[in-house]
Amino acid sequence: MPRTAVLTVPAIAVLTAAGCAASAGPPRVIAMDDIRVGPSRQAIFIGDYERALVSIAAVTERDLHLPRLRASLHFFPNRDALSAALEAEGAPPDVARDAAAVMMAIGGPGSVYINEAAFADLNWNSRIAVLAHELTHTIQYEFAGGRRGTSDQWLREGFAEWVQAHVLDALGVMRRDDIQARSVRWVRDMHARRDLPPLAKLATFPDWVAVHNGRARDSLYPYAFVATDFLVRRHGVEAVTTYFTLFAESDDRFANFATAFGEEWSAFDAALEEYFSRLIGT
Repeated sequence: MPRTAVLTVPAIAVLTAAGCAASAGPPRVIAMDDIRVGPSRQAIFIGDYERALVSIAAVTERDLHLPRLRASLHFFPNRDALSAALEAEGAPPDVARDAAAVMMAIGGPGSVYINEAAFADLNWNSRIAVLAHELTHTIQYEFAGGRRGTSDQWLREGFAEWVQAHVLDALGVMRRDDIQARSVRWVRDMHARRDLPPLAKLATFPDWVAVHNGRARDSLYPYAFVATDFLVRRHGVEAVTTYFTLFAESDDRFANFATAFGEEWSAFDAALEEYFSRLIGT
């Protein structure tokens, strides 16, 4: 599949509600370079995609020192149109159809594809959350020179969640500490059900999809967020961005991990297991 994808995730599920309806119509494009409005510091003042884009960009650039967002939003009126667009981009017909059936937004190199009918059921806080996540995926592609590479899927999703949490906090939607606490609760519940897979089984997109289709689906994004937050606290956000950059030249995921974070994957995995044991009280 040519593009990374995201579903509405439990960490922000409380934001989802029937809200401002987006108009259905032919596909249209909103490009960052064409936007002339300024950013807002509070989500309450965001009521259109242009202001949402520049407001998210202001947070990611100012607070997190991520690259300038250059992505465009591509709107499709319904899932059939989205499926056709994905197929035109090179996805096999069955993959395009299945993705469009369950995904409301799909981020890839330089663009986010949006099912506008699905977005119509979200209020603006939820749209901002999904856009922040998906736009982070476009940055990940930019780091790697437009390549997907073999970077771990759990870290791709976890970092998108990590950035999303900062955006929601900065724009006054939800405190980052509350998102962290909510995610930890999901991880605890997942462990209690014995549904917590090792990160090694979430390394590829097919791995992620396979687990997502099972009993652990509701906890996957919180799980990835908590693991990524631990990684950032341990090594810093610059190490994470370095990790994605290394995939521009190499698909050796273990060597890239060791280079970026200064420790072998096995050492991090053991430290993470100890951290999770403390979190869940075992």
